[in-house]
Amino acid sequence: MTDKWHKIEIMNKAVKTLCLGLIAGLALAAHAEPYVYPGVHLHDLPGPLQEAYRNEKPNLGDIGRCVVSYDSSMDQEKMVFTCSIYVKMSAVAERKAMERCEQMKEKRGIKGPCRVIKE
Repeated sequence: MTDKWHKIEIMNKAVKTLCLGLIAGLALAAHAEPYVYPGVHLHDLPGPLQEAYRNEKPNLGDIGRCVVSYDSSMDQEKMVFTCSIYVKMSAVAERKAMERCEQMKEKRGIKGPCRVIKE
């Protein structure tokens, strides 16, 4: 009988060790860095997009974010500019603006990536 109890005790320790490892792995995964969207500096944008950003900047506050996509630095039909304001977190503003940018660029047939404007 003691041999049987010894095997149960070893299996019990193995299950506990496995559970602790799983919990540690989940804790590390939950602490992972948030996704960072691609960005572009304001001075790298075509003139019309820089002007649109300067016009919208007073409305952004600390949390609002703007996103752009463009194929041409001259043809405004090949440019997308959208901002997200009135949100509680900048990460939400970026996500919403990126989603809207993706929809808008698809409608216009723009191939360039959507990028968050950085100053």
